[in-house]
Amino acid sequence: MESETPKLFNWRDLLLITLGIILIYALLGWLTLWASGWIANNQVLLYANGFATQFAFLLLIVSLGKWRGWTRERLGWRKIEMGRAWGSLVRWYLLTWPINLIYSLIIYFYGITPPTTDVYTQLMGHVTPLTFLLNVLLAGVLAPVIEETLFRGIVFGGLKSYFGKWTAAVLSAILFSGLHLQLIGFFPRFILGIILVHLYDKYQSLYPSMAFHALNNLVAAVLMAAVTR
Repeated sequence: MESETPKLFNWRDLLLITLGIILIYALLGWLTLWASGWIANNQVLLYANGFATQFAFLLLIVSLGKWRGWTRERLGWRKIEMGRAWGSLVRWYLLTWPINLIYSLIIYFYGITPPTTDVYTQLMGHVTPLTFLLNVLLAGVLAPVIEETLFRGIVFGGLKSYFGKWTAAVLSAILFSGLHLQLIGFFPRFILGIILVHLYDKYQSLYPSMAFHALNNLVAAVLMAAVTR
């Protein structure tokens, strides 16, 4: 009789990481609301919230990892030869362009536009040399490394043990997209989450999905900087 494949993360791990994510969003949301009473610059608040969220995620991963005995390999930090992954990365990235274009045309046809209060509009829409560097650091470096470890390495890795690859992919992509708190961008970010899961599962390493995530965000940051000059 074949032995059952050991679970990368059990239900306790998934429960702890989910509760940690909820607590981080609730606490930082409250702190941002409280700080808005004495900090007039909304962009400063948004950057502070963005960086604080990433570092809180990192603290959550490290602290739970030490407590639960998670290794780098279990988290998905497995070395691979990246040369064999770049072709797949480029093909999938090029595929996202027509998907995003069609989605943009559909919402434009129905007269839907992002509200001016949208977080991403405010962060990416008023670009200076300083804010561009902050966008690159936040969206192009921190988010790909930390969010891939959290959502693909832990959340998808744990859900896959219980529900199988595709159900876990859908659930983790819904969580990934939903937690960005941007309704108008939910669908393209959901598709992004599915592609990131595919890359992680195909290569059994987070490095390809981190590279794809960074590429996606950096191109968006550069394009927004060029458009808003």
